[in-house]
Amino acid sequence: MAFNKDIDKDTKLAYQGPKDKHPDVVEYAGDYGLREMVLINHDGDAIDIKYLAQEINIYESIYNNSITGTVVITDAIDLMGNLPIQGTERLSFKLSTPGAHEFGHIVDCSEETGYPMHVYKLSDKKQLNEGTCSYVLHFCSREFLRSLRTRVSESFSGTIDQMVTKILADKDYLDSKKTLFYQKTRNADKITIPNMRPFKAIEMLCKRALSDQTESNSAGYHFYETTKGFHFRS
Repeated sequence: MAFNKDIDKDTKLAYQGPKDKHPDVVEYAGDYGLREMVLINHDGDAIDIKYLAQEINIYESIYNNSITGTVVITDAIDLMGNLPIQGTERLSFKLSTPGAHEFGHIVDCSEETGYPMHVYKLSDKKQLNEGTCSYVLHFCSREFLRSLRTRVSESFSGTIDQMVTKILADKDYLDSKKTLFYQKTRNADKITIPNMRPFKAIEMLCKRALSDQTESNSAGYHFYETTKGFHFRS
């Protein structure tokens, strides 16, 4: 999903406040609602970067264990120096279709009701003029970073879907509170996972999983994340 906003004068004026644009009215194709986009550092200091963000991209795929994204920033307030940006920040925002309030039409990455993203990289810095620069902030879900920082060393027994559920929810591993949409597996086993990152461990389990649906001849599962939660299915 990609959301673009030109930086010409007329477009800037269109985003100045609710008096200029009703949040529940679709004015053109591809219109979206973005009330705020808040960057929060490790000390809890927060700044709304909505008007600095020129492009937002969110990437999800059945071949990727977690969602990632980028925000293109045009910075005239020295955000990097004032916050500063160190790679430990959270990014809180909520995207929606104007006028839609259903769960399926909202990407909720807010601190209050959803799960904020985490900034892990800054790239493509360019000096536009003496007081303005542009760069790209790369963000990911919390579970992506947890998988890089933790290891699974444990023997599991039971069905494969039970093992995946435990790795996803266990406080020592991914510690995720997100919904897991899964398809039950019919094969039970005892498997020892030897010091593997959680996502790698789940990928290994995916290759062994067999669906409990008798009409299904498929072998092997995919484990991936969307903006609505994690999925484990054939």
